[in-house]
Amino acid sequence: MVALTVFLALGVLNVYGVRTREVSATAGDDRLTVRYASVSRPGLASPWSVELRRAGGFRSDTVTLSADAAYFDIFDENGVEPEPVESRNDGDRIVWTFLAPVGDTLTFSLDARIEPAVQLKRARGNVSVPGTEQPLSVGFSTFVMP
Repeated sequence: MVALTVFLALGVLNVYGVRTREVSATAGDDRLTVRYASVSRPGLASPWSVELRRAGGFRSDTVTLSADAAYFDIFDENGVEPEPVESRNDGDRIVWTFLAPVGDTLTFSLDARIEPAVQLKRARGNVSVPGTEQPLSVGFSTFVMP
């Protein structure tokens, strides 16, 4: 009875649910932030978004982001927002190209849940902004509990 009570109490405290984190890096006028599920479970909607803030706004017509392709193997993707004008897989990396937003912030998010068959797995990823004067990237990982 005690074990069942502890199990239920942990469930009420959301120990078994999704936990999110945020990581950021700055280089020059750019700040890159990734919000992601650090811990999740199969079948649960799990946040993943990128925000690129460029002081003074974007000077070119497009913005490119690059990410580890293998990280996204844990997801059952439903869509992305905004839709990139170009998306390609360069082997180990997914490269997204977006129209530059008005203002100084591009926000890109993935609408996805953890694939039901993925369990007890740690997926590591990295997002970078290619073509900038100073290297800009952030790393992150998601642990999928059973």
